[in-house]
Amino acid sequence: MKPWIAVLVAVFVSVLFCPMVFGQEITKDEIAKELKSLKARIHKLEQEVSRKDREIEGLKAKVEKLAEPAFAEEGQEKWTDRITFSGAIEAEYGSQTHNVKDPATGRSTSSRDEDITLSTVELHADAHVNKYTKGHVVFLYEEDEDEDRLRLDEGTIRFGGVEETHNFYFQAGKYYPHFGELNSWFISDPLTLEVFEIQESAAEVGYDGEWYSAGVGAFHGDVQKKGDDESRIKGFFADANIHNPEDTLGGLSLLAGASYLSNVADTDTLQDEVDQIRDYVGGVALYLVTEYNKFSFGAEYITAMDDFHAGEMGYALDRNGNTAETKPVAWNVELAYRPMDPLQLAVKYEGTKDMFGLFPEKQYGVVVSYDLFESTTISAEYLHGEYDDNNQNGDGNVEDSKDAVTLQLVVEF
Repeated sequence: MKPWIAVLVAVFVSVLFCPMVFGQEITKDEIAKELKSLKARIHKLEQEVSRKDREIEGLKAKVEKLAEPAFAEEGQEKWTDRITFSGAIEAEYGSQTHNVKDPATGRSTSSRDEDITLSTVELHADAHVNKYTKGHVVFLYEEDEDEDRLRLDEGTIRFGGVEETHNFYFQAGKYYPHFGELNSWFISDPLTLEVFEIQESAAEVGYDGEWYSAGVGAFHGDVQKKGDDESRIKGFFADANIHNPEDTLGGLSLLAGASYLSNVADTDTLQDEVDQIRDYVGGVALYLVTEYNKFSFGAEYITAMDDFHAGEMGYALDRNGNTAETKPVAWNVELAYRPMDPLQLAVKYEGTKDMFGLFPEKQYGVVVSYDLFESTTISAEYLHGEYDDNNQNGDGNVEDSKDAVTLQLVVEF
């Protein structure tokens, strides 16, 4: 009930009953005069309430305007609605035991290293600028590589990839070109990634469909051929894969594909081992990742297509210290099983070829992961690696084997 109605009712009650209570008589003129006065007061109150309502609405509008960006128009979404943030924090305990042999005496010695590190901090920002344009930025900190600072790890602009562009896209910026899938359920990076991961400033065109995707791109590259004085864009990559949409193939998830890279010496690890080469050596990757019910399986094989000449790769030293030819190869096979929602077990068998003492020739391991809370996971991993006997490391010893234990706590947001 509105306040003025309540007042009016009270007036009528007082007019009707007060004469009975006090035994006084009120004339009609006095009643009319009193009603006129009450109406005037009620009208004045209504005007005051209406003025206050207008003031409140004006204050609300000012607050809403301050909360919106200056460029926002009426009916347009806020810029904050077009940006999503995510990331991860990883803390690790690691212990490694290395066994090496003296090539002169054949005597074996071992050494152990252990540490607690903030291994990784990642911050992702994805901006849906409009229906056709997206921006992607990643800042990364890794304790083993960065000195207490975040570095720009990725920054890309992407056009298309939607139905209106028939799923064709263009992408440019600094990122990791898709050379191999490099998939793993382990804490440690797989040997395929350790040897062949590549990060470049590149441009790419492709098709991203419901059942298959393909893309080709170009980049400058840091490794040039000997005698090549011109600084030109000579690096190329390509990838094609098939993948099924969700809820098809009876619940089976499938990804299978192949990649090509024009010069594997441009990969992050190999380029640190070479200055100049006589010829560009291409590389090919084949990969398969599948999931069904509680099981997941991944297999990948990446190889250079030709040999690097002796002396071109710094790691290629035989047990006598002589330079050797090398044709880098890496492969990885993993099987994961989730017996219950928070728990996952995984095993792997992986290896390399012609990597001498840089990476194990064969390596196997096991990892157990448990989701403590939402987006909070603790994992324990064990790896055993065995090296090629025909190698020499930087200390002049022959790498024999290594054992590594890693404990990791991850929070994703």
